[in-house]
Amino acid sequence: MQSKTTRRSFVKGLAATGLLGGLGMWRAPVWAVTSPGQPNVLTGTDFDLYIGELPVNITGAARTAMAINGSLPGPILRWREGDTVTLRVRNRLKQDTSIHWHGIILPANMDGVPGLSFHGIAPDGMYEYKFKVHQNGTYWYHSHSGFQEQVGVYGALVIDAKDPEPFTYDRDYVVMLSDWTDEDPARVMSKLKKQSDYYNFHKRTVGDFVDDVSEKGWSAAVADRKMWAEMKMSPTDLADVSGHTYTYLMNGQAPNGNWTGIFKPGEKIRLRFINGSAMTYFDVRIPGLKMTVVAADGQYVKPVSIDEFRIAVAETYDVIVEPENEQAYTIFAQSMDRTGYSRGTLAVREGLQAPVPAVDPRPLISMSDMGMDHGSMGGMDHGSMAGMDHSKMAGMDHGSMAGMDHSK
Repeated sequence: MQSKTTRRSFVKGLAATGLLGGLGMWRAPVWAVTSPGQPNVLTGTDFDLYIGELPVNITGAARTAMAINGSLPGPILRWREGDTVTLRVRNRLKQDTSIHWHGIILPANMDGVPGLSFHGIAPDGMYEYKFKVHQNGTYWYHSHSGFQEQVGVYGALVIDAKDPEPFTYDRDYVVMLSDWTDEDPARVMSKLKKQSDYYNFHKRTVGDFVDDVSEKGWSAAVADRKMWAEMKMSPTDLADVSGHTYTYLMNGQAPNGNWTGIFKPGEKIRLRFINGSAMTYFDVRIPGLKMTVVAADGQYVKPVSIDEFRIAVAETYDVIVEPENEQAYTIFAQSMDRTGYSRGTLAVREGLQAPVPAVDPRPLISMSDMGMDHGSMGGMDHGSMAGMDHSKMAGMDHGSMAGMDHSK
């Protein structure tokens, strides 16, 4: 349901939000308690969200972000399975906006994707979302308009289960990973459309070729270069945009910001990892701590103990960790192409930090990474194809193939 909101009502709303936050009235009830060090948490069934511009300085240069309720990322929304929630989203931008509830089961006109039973939210407009919550778990919400998600319109969404969960924990943290660029995201996209490896600053050199010749021989090294050149691809182009352009964030903080989650030794800590980036895959580990994965994309999984996991764009993973002493632990999330990382700390108090690992060696893309198993072609007798009479194929009525149903 769309309506207009005045600038005065917007300012009043922000003032009320700040006042309530200061009074602690937005704090979670007992069943949804989180620990300090998180973005603002809004709970209940009735929410007012405001999307507007926000001055930021993430890299040392002043920029303008777009934010929800004046924070980047936006507030954590905490719902309860079985409740009906109402969310009034007001637009204070000079362009249309929207909020999409990623992974949530709801009616199409509540999904928040412009063009899908929804026209978006016009400047100075308001849209009221109202739907019943049919699930639980870790999710997120974000704009589905232009490049607004890349510049800050996103936040975490936690839905508490109505029934006991199959695991226990003492503390609960959201760890939202994202990527930020000072460059206009529209310009980034424009450059990529003109040259897909525009931001790849790790192209192979003459020195790399000499090394390959020494290791594989001249013919193999030349054949490898020829193959990639014919595909118009580069084995070093793992990510469309790298850490030379992106700054990787953890809960909105750059690596030197050192987001910190507090714990007491012996506690079980639930970490809700969300990849809210525009295009970055992260490899996540916590040196010195095993992680037990208990949920993926909001769904319970059979618990599995791991040292590291890869999280793709828009995925969520819930893990349990159990630090047994008072040392600090680094949450280390390096980009898949190893050009940068985001990081935070688990510690018994603010101000502590553990050593930050060096990023791993930069990998190269292989054919198997792209799903091409050229090795399986080795047993083919290509010579036997020489005797095929291809001239007899000339009479085939290729036009008759137009009606084939390739979907089957």
